[in-house]
Amino acid sequence: MATSGERGFSLIELMIVLVVLGLIIGYSIPSFQRFSSTLQLRGASENIAGQLRLAREKAIATGVVQPVSFRYGYLGESDYRTTPASGVGGSWRLPRGVTYAWGSGAESTYVFQKDGRCDRSGLIVLQNKYGHRDTVSVLLSGFVSNH
Repeated sequence: MATSGERGFSLIELMIVLVVLGLIIGYSIPSFQRFSSTLQLRGASENIAGQLRLAREKAIATGVVQPVSFRYGYLGESDYRTTPASGVGGSWRLPRGVTYAWGSGAESTYVFQKDGRCDRSGLIVLQNKYGHRDTVSVLLSGFVSNH
């Protein structure tokens, strides 16, 4: 008994499907990388705002002035850090591809006083390798927000 119809796909049809899938994947990878970089930027901004808020709360709770310094690649081990006069400080790094937008080597320090106020107001601007930016604001009142 012979069957008149063959089942399956031809080699040409399989090759066309693989080429189409390859093109779709090839065009989607850069978009995924930009999306991932944007999420890392947003996360870094939220982490910095959280550390600033924590420093303010520690200053109020302990009665010890809490400085927070921002300098990219400080001593090769941190990008931002707390250095209280007494107690334990901390240091953190920015995600790969995220930098401060004010230029390399610039340093900015915000000092939270015992009453929760900050010594000055200002902005911490972060930028990823695609040029997207996110900003953390610090007010004299000690209020911290990220945009």
